[in-house]
Amino acid sequence: MSKFILLISLLIFYSLNSIAKKIDVVWTGFSINADYKDLEKSAFYTNKLLNRYNANQNIIDKTLMEEINSNTFNYINILRGTEQLSTETSEIAMSVFLDQELFEDFRLPDEDCKKINLSECYIYSINNYYQIIFFDFKKMTFLKAIPFQNIFISDPLEKLNDKQKVDLLEKYYSDRKWLKKPSNNENVYNTAYSFSEILKNTKINEIYKNYIGINPNKNGFSIDNDKIKDFVPEYIFENIHLLKRHVANTFLGELALKNNLIIVPYFEGVAIGNKIRGKYANREEAYEITIPEPDFYIDVKIRGFVKKKFKADENIKDLTWFIYGAGINLKFYEPLLNKVYLDIQMTKADFKKIPDILKLNKTNEFVNIINLTYKPLAIEFSNILNESNSDKDTKEWLKKITKNSSNLDDIVEFRKFIDRIQVIQ
Repeated sequence: MSKFILLISLLIFYSLNSIAKKIDVVWTGFSINADYKDLEKSAFYTNKLLNRYNANQNIIDKTLMEEINSNTFNYINILRGTEQLSTETSEIAMSVFLDQELFEDFRLPDEDCKKINLSECYIYSINNYYQIIFFDFKKMTFLKAIPFQNIFISDPLEKLNDKQKVDLLEKYYSDRKWLKKPSNNENVYNTAYSFSEILKNTKINEIYKNYIGINPNKNGFSIDNDKIKDFVPEYIFENIHLLKRHVANTFLGELALKNNLIIVPYFEGVAIGNKIRGKYANREEAYEITIPEPDFYIDVKIRGFVKKKFKADENIKDLTWFIYGAGINLKFYEPLLNKVYLDIQMTKADFKKIPDILKLNKTNEFVNIINLTYKPLAIEFSNILNESNSDKDTKEWLKKITKNSSNLDDIVEFRKFIDRIQVIQ
């Protein structure tokens, strides 16, 4: 009998201990990660959408709240409503930031438009990139970021004006699909994780060390502008920090998701004391979060983007195969020790079949560059750091991507570094 009582006591203890591991996190709402001068460049339509709601709860906050309310998470308990911001409940808050908006359209052939009784028609896609940010609201200091992404592709539509594009964006948010895992028939370059899947197994510490991020100094991110200008929309080329942010956070996001690293999201000119700005969902006031300086740096160099004609399709008339490519270098090092852990020069290329009748603009070309080159490259690079990859697979990848400029020993040693700085929870 005493053994039975002891067993029950142990079960109760471990059950309570398991419940106690959940950390209260206060939900503070959706924000755009941009200074005022950047709003019309990095979040033009999202900003117009939010302005429709004024002081009322906007559609983005509404769907985020619905998604949070309909799910439970293994290690965090999300408190709804910033009236619960109190050191008696939690000192940790969570917000979702829009990192960058890419609103793409391309015109379909007139013959296709006539089939749906339109003289001209377009397909619109919304490629938005977000960060889930956790921060200490007592100290207003950054704790952890987890990026996620989704892509909406419309049916063929007539040419839309700005108001109608905002209507389309509102529809994109209203059905909550932007928070779901994409189905198999949707764009293959969507993230493999839904918003809830990311949060389900997210663990939060009140203190972190071993932050990794892009070198915050001027020389930390370099670009050969002449070799990218033909594949980047003018508004991004003229505000090149938007391209840097997108490339940097794409790689940082995959490192965080696949290797449990604590990243510092990239912002142009980040230095000690730099801040990102947010706004509480149900309050008028805004807040600022101090971003830490990384403990470990990554230097990034974009050597260039490229598109070349490969061949005419053998089976379909007026269809051409093109090769898209990108050259990106990453250098991981510890500045205080002046120690380099990996210096890798990567080239990623892939094919895309494009009907001859389609005339792509620079936004179309940029989305192709993202989806065919550096997004999959970031995924592959983060996956290759996992020790479950065989030596054979790793060698094959290095041969293809680095042209043997890096070898297996480089990756084996770098994996040891990754193991050392991974968060332990």
